[in-house]
Amino acid sequence: MIELSTKKLRLIPLNAKCLDLLINDEKSLEIELSVSSKEVYLDEELRQALKFRLAKVLDDEKNYFWHTNWLIVSKETNSIVGGIMLKGLPNEQGDVVIGYYTFPLYQGKGYMTKAVRKMKDWLLRQSNVKYVIADTDKNNIASHKVLQKAGAILYSESEELYFWRFE
Repeated sequence: MIELSTKKLRLIPLNAKCLDLLINDEKSLEIELSVSSKEVYLDEELRQALKFRLAKVLDDEKNYFWHTNWLIVSKETNSIVGGIMLKGLPNEQGDVVIGYYTFPLYQGKGYMTKAVRKMKDWLLRQSNVKYVIADTDKNNIASHKVLQKAGAILYSESEELYFWRFE
């Protein structure tokens, strides 16, 4: 199993079983992965996004890590602090899209910046990846700061979103 690691974090890609447990049975996920999920809060929007990721994982289980949610776990507390979703295999241009979230208790502590950097570095070392893309709501200042600190460049926008790219 692939797992990424920094000095303070573990990034764990969830297979279909573990992704289903995150959505439906966090206590069983704790046991399965030997982590704490006591501060995990999945609002309805995040739960729907995870269900969509699960459907993609089930369609391509061999390449699940390209379609799934990667848990971000603090090594210090062994707690789930958030996640990064990969939104599919690289396209013809070599683009991979990521999305991410931090649970409220862990926001503002630098976890996501470190996790995004680690994920971006790993992705850009894959032979078929040229760019890592993220989009943010225009009013999500915290997310803009994460991407800026991690080295992303703002390259496009729509009425509601900014589009960021790592090269």
